[in-house]
Amino acid sequence: MVKIGLVRCEMASRSCPGTSCFKAIKNGTGTLEEFKDEDIDIIGMVTCGGCPGRDSIRQVREMVRRGAEVIFLCTCTIKPIPNPPKCPYAEEIAEAIRNMCDVRVIMGTH
Repeated sequence: MVKIGLVRCEMASRSCPGTSCFKAIKNGTGTLEEFKDEDIDIIGMVTCGGCPGRDSIRQVREMVRRGAEVIFLCTCTIKPIPNPPKCPYAEEIAEAIRNMCDVRVIMGTH
């Protein structure tokens, strides 16, 4: 079993219920394909807290404390979904998470 956490864009969360992320988790598609033969335990799904996304670091740290092994920055942080622009802070957020939480970070979900 792999335990995952999800970080999504605050702005996108106002119009996106996360359906495509959960579909990718269920079906083992997109970046979840490598886990398609494993059971997935979702530890949490949080927003970045709004630009520049620093709130996500604290929340990811808590998800890791609660067992998360892999953190996904949802597709809305790396592509202009549902509307442009894409997140200008995604790489910075991912790097900060890697450095502060010692956890694997995967960019995108579906």
